[in-house]
Amino acid sequence: MTHHQEDWTPVYNCKGRLQGEMIKAFLEAQGVPALLSQEPVGAIYGFTAGELGLVQVLVSPENETKAQELLQAMNAGDFQDERLAACPTGCEILGPQSRSIDDESLDQRKKVLFLCTGNSARSQMAEAIVNNDCWQDWVAYSAGTHPSGFVHPLALRVLTENGIFHQGESKSVDVFKDANFDLVLTVCDNAREECPLWLGKGRKLHVGFEDPAAVEGTEPERLAAFQTTFELMRAAIPAVLSQYLSSVQK
Repeated sequence: MTHHQEDWTPVYNCKGRLQGEMIKAFLEAQGVPALLSQEPVGAIYGFTAGELGLVQVLVSPENETKAQELLQAMNAGDFQDERLAACPTGCEILGPQSRSIDDESLDQRKKVLFLCTGNSARSQMAEAIVNNDCWQDWVAYSAGTHPSGFVHPLALRVLTENGIFHQGESKSVDVFKDANFDLVLTVCDNAREECPLWLGKGRKLHVGFEDPAAVEGTEPERLAAFQTTFELMRAAIPAVLSQYLSSVQK
């Protein structure tokens, strides 16, 4: 029998997409296809203020029993030393209850929010870079002062071509109104000027980058602009975060 994806059954609740991707990868490694819930707020990496960021792992009805048995065995520790073939975030880890999820030190990671106007290109790439390259010390989020409602396909293409997994969603900074961040980093001048006053609990910094979405020309020329911005961000942002950590540890 063929089932539509909307008929799939939730079998596991995860605290954020990072853990959701791990559980999904675990089930698929055991031959059970799985999906993650796609609610807008649930797409945010690892964000767990109350129910904010809760991500569900879904399986088709015919696989529900097998999935539940596997997850029970996982929780009992039967798969603790299993190495997954591919971690979607690029990290090297053991099975889904490994230190990359459960280590208390990772719960102490700093939180950074990247802001731009539309949350479609620069802030999305910044979020993805940090969650890929700096995940041991940081959890990154992104938002826009005037969200466009979509993630630019060339931003996603550049990330993919550079080996970075990202499932972002353009969202308003108001989503984070009750959240606390260690650092708020604006990546465009408009967001810097419109940064909400209520984002006052974290230190604010500005590191501006040219908007690749504003570049006109052929698709190869536009793609090159996104690649250039990506390379500049990948060089600059981890350095800024490292400098911040050094300043607060003194």
